[in-house]
Amino acid sequence: MLRDLARLAATEYDLLVIGGGISGLVAAYDAAQRGLSVALIDRGDFGAATSFNHLKTVHGGLRYLQQGNLVRMRRSVLERRAFATIAPHLVSPLAFLTPTTHQPARGRAAFTVAFMIDDWIGRDRNAGLLRDIHLPAGRILSLEECRRLAPGLDLNGATGGALWYDYQMPRADRLTLAFALAAHTHGAVVSNYVEALTPTREGNTIGGVNARDVLGRGEPFLIRARITLNAAGPWAHAVMAGCGIEHDIPLLKAMNLVTNRPASGPALVRSQPDGRALVLAPWCGRAIIGTGESAARCSPDSRGVTDEELQMFLGEINTTFPNLNLRYDEISLVHRGVVPAVRRNGRVGLKGQPEVIDHARDGIEGLITAIGVKYTTARMLAEEAVDLVVRKLGRVGPACRSASVPLPGASAEITDQLVAGLLEKHGGWLDDPAARHLALAHGTGGHAVATLGDDDSTLRERVSPELPVLRAEIMHAVRKEMALTLTDVVVRRTPLGAAGHPGPTVAQTCARILGTELQWSTGRVSDEIESLRSFYDPIASSQ
Repeated sequence: MLRDLARLAATEYDLLVIGGGISGLVAAYDAAQRGLSVALIDRGDFGAATSFNHLKTVHGGLRYLQQGNLVRMRRSVLERRAFATIAPHLVSPLAFLTPTTHQPARGRAAFTVAFMIDDWIGRDRNAGLLRDIHLPAGRILSLEECRRLAPGLDLNGATGGALWYDYQMPRADRLTLAFALAAHTHGAVVSNYVEALTPTREGNTIGGVNARDVLGRGEPFLIRARITLNAAGPWAHAVMAGCGIEHDIPLLKAMNLVTNRPASGPALVRSQPDGRALVLAPWCGRAIIGTGESAARCSPDSRGVTDEELQMFLGEINTTFPNLNLRYDEISLVHRGVVPAVRRNGRVGLKGQPEVIDHARDGIEGLITAIGVKYTTARMLAEEAVDLVVRKLGRVGPACRSASVPLPGASAEITDQLVAGLLEKHGGWLDDPAARHLALAHGTGGHAVATLGDDDSTLRERVSPELPVLRAEIMHAVRKEMALTLTDVVVRRTPLGAAGHPGPTVAQTCARILGTELQWSTGRVSDEIESLRSFYDPIASSQ
C-alpha cells in the first residue's frame, strides 16, 4: 500500500471518502468490497485524530439496559462479534468489574436481571469465533471475590460486585490500519496526508474536491467523484460549510490518560455523581483511564489539553477511585480528541447515536455526511452510509460483507498456532517474544515482516531492548503501510510509543531507518524527532 497521487487524480470515482478515521476507512473498504470505485483521503495519517482517542475497548452495550434500549444493546453485541470475526488476532477478552451497592439500580438483584437479559440478547455472542476469544457470561461476585480480583478497589458501602466481559483492542491502531489495507486490497485508492481544500460544484451537485499533498509542494489537484462521503470527524462541519450547508455540530473535547502505573486484572468501572462512568483498565501492563469531557463546547482544532484541564480530570479520577492516588508525573500520554455532542438536560454531553445525513434534503446532491460517535459502531455506521451511496448511484450489487469477511492478517488459527508457524519458517533467527508480537500485531502478515529479516540480517535486531519490535517492522511500515513520518511509525504502526514517549535512543534509531529509506536530510530527521516529542505534549516536555 503506497501513495499514488497520480492515480488519485486520474479518474472519476463512484465514491470519494474525506476522512481516514475508523468510520471513513470502514466505508471505503465496504464500498470497494461491493465493487464501487473508491478513493479516500485524509489530511493526516490514518486514525491519527479522534479515532486514536479511546479506551481501546469494543463493548456489547450492557450500559444500554439502564435506558431500556434493547435494540441498541443487540446492535452492540453484533458489532462486538463482528470485530472478533474479522480481526480475531487484534481483540482479546477483558473482564469489567463494578461494585454492587444497596441502591436498587446498582444492587445485586438488578445486575442479576441485567446479566440474564444480556445472556438472552447476546446468546450468540461467541458464534463462529475462535475459542481463545470466547466471552464468558457475566456473574455476581461476593465482597471477598472482589477484594481478591481488585485489591485496590474502594469497596466502602459495596455489597459485592458485578463482573462481565467485553473485548479490548491491545493494538487498536493496527485494527484501524487493517481497514485501510483491506480497502486497498479491494482496489480503493487510499492516501494519507492529502487535504481536501474546496468542493467542485456544478449547479447543486458536488462532483469531488480540489485537494493538495500536505507533504509536498505541488499544485492543488482535482479528485472527481459521483458521490462524496464526508467522514471528516470534527471537521465535518467545515466540509459542509464549504458546500454551502449550515449544520451545527456541537463538539466536546474528550480525554483518556495512559499512565505508567502498573495494572492487571479486570477493568474497574465506577459511576460519578452526574451518572457518567469512569473506567480504569489494564492496557499493555499499564493503567489507562477515561473518559473525561470538557465542560464547554470547543472548536475542531482544540485538541490540545491545558494543564488546568488535565489537573481537573486528575481530580475526577482520584475522587472516583479514591485508593488510586494518581500523580501528574505518572501520566505518560494524554489521549485527546474532539467528538460530536448534543445538548440534554441543560448541559452538553457526548452524542450517543451515529448519524448519516443525505444532503439532498439541503438541496445539495452528491454529498453525504457520516457522523460517528464510537469505535464500536463505526462499522455499522459505514454500512448505513454505503447502503445510501449504492442506492443513490442506482447500483445493484452484493450486500455489505464487512461484518463477516476477515481483514488482512486474520487467521482461522489461534495465536499459539500463528507463533509456531512463524518460528518454524523463520526460527533460525526469530525468537519467541518477537514471533508472538508479530502474530498479535500482524496475524498472518507477520511472515511478510519476518521475510525482510530473512533477506537482511541487519533488520533482525530489536529497536528497543524493552519491546520485541524488530527493525524489519519499521521498514515494513514504510514500504507496505504508507508510514511517512516518524510519528506514524512510532505511535501508530508499532507499539514503541503507543503508551508514552519511547525515549531519545528509540526515536533516533527509528528516524535513522526512515531517513535512509525515505532519503531525508539531516534537518528533516531532526524535525521528525522534534515532531514526535511534541506529540506527547504536555506530558513529554521533559523528554
